[in-house]
Amino acid sequence: MMKFSLLSLLFFATAVFAHIPGFLTGVDFDNTSFFIDDIQLSQIYYYEFERPEGITFSFVGDVGENLYIMFGVPVGVPVMEETKGFRPRVSIYKPDGSLLKEFVLDDVEPEVMYEFFGDTNSYLYIRYDTFIQEAGTYKVVIEASEEGRAWIAFGREERFTFGQILSIPFWIREMRDFHYLSGLARWEKYAFTGVALLAAGIITLVLVFR
Repeated sequence: MMKFSLLSLLFFATAVFAHIPGFLTGVDFDNTSFFIDDIQLSQIYYYEFERPEGITFSFVGDVGENLYIMFGVPVGVPVMEETKGFRPRVSIYKPDGSLLKEFVLDDVEPEVMYEFFGDTNSYLYIRYDTFIQEAGTYKVVIEASEEGRAWIAFGREERFTFGQILSIPFWIREMRDFHYLSGLARWEKYAFTGVALLAAGIITLVLVFR
């Protein structure tokens, strides 16, 4: 029963989880771009800039495909004004190398976005939604002039393997750490309390009626 309850929690978490996360380091961009296999798949990548630098993501797009991108930085708790001031430049390049779209965020007032699964808040600077007009390899370049943390999300289609579902508890820890947080997310506290109460109730019934 306890095992069933824990698995139920994991499947519930999958139902409310928005993106498959990736936690990247400089090694992932060593003299190359980070290639995204499926731009339609809902996925989010976290990266900590340890110095002024640029990182590049690449993907192959087909005409008519939806290109959906979000970009933000963690808020932290209590609210950390220094993270709000971290505003890298984000540029999207067409297959021929010409600029498709550039986001200069210096004067942008961000939306504060709450993410239920990790129980985190972010300053959301970009929500870009368009359709691909030319087939080929696109690049998304993020250039930071100082150190800081940022994430970028692609796609809308939510698909999870069983192995990924089992990774959810570890993902939560890493997500919360990236957002300068620790401990359990609020939904985890309520869920585990519910499981504990259910287990206690079952044990009580067994003792009473045995």
